[in-house]
Amino acid sequence: MKQISLTLMLLFTASLSFAQKQMRDYLVSMPDTMALYLNKTKRTEMVDFYQMGVKAETFNLLEGTTTLDSLNATFADVRLSESSRMQLSLLPTIQGDTLICVSRTFYGEAPESTISFYDSQWRPVASAGKLPDISLAAMMQRPDTMSVERYDELQRLVDPMMLYAELSPEGDSLTFRLSAPMTTKKEKEALNAIFVQRKVKWDGEKFN
Repeated sequence: MKQISLTLMLLFTASLSFAQKQMRDYLVSMPDTMALYLNKTKRTEMVDFYQMGVKAETFNLLEGTTTLDSLNATFADVRLSESSRMQLSLLPTIQGDTLICVSRTFYGEAPESTISFYDSQWRPVASAGKLPDISLAAMMQRPDTMSVERYDELQRLVDPMMLYAELSPEGDSLTFRLSAPMTTKKEKEALNAIFVQRKVKWDGEKFN
């Protein structure tokens, strides 16, 4: 009986430890292929600096600087380089497991993001059905003071659509915004008057 009780206690402790696995652990165990110039040693160093309360900055393998801007139990925001950013969020599912959502944003002429999902072992998970279908019309709104002709003219400046996304530090939402590549400063100012952001929340299966 004592042996059975001890076994059950060990199993309970192991399951509790697994349940308490936090973003720090996922960030450190992340495959090197996710950021080729940021190996496990560099990631561990960066996380340790952050938790020590000092600037969480490390020289990456390309001799540039990578900075961990934010870290909590379910979220991380990593400035990989001057032109690249990666955000990670742990998403609980209705099945009781965890999905890792990764948003990568590249800053060129205008920011553009890609969203991908992984299981707790960093195996890719299909994103089909987990992200909303977003139309250009849903990301723009015509002010009452703007003519339909002017609105249509501005809309053509951002077709085809380019989006960038941000995960929330709370880990339950994703915000999409429009980018405006190949536009002048004056055109960008006009577009900002009609651009709207779209925020979607995680419901255990998908963002909607």
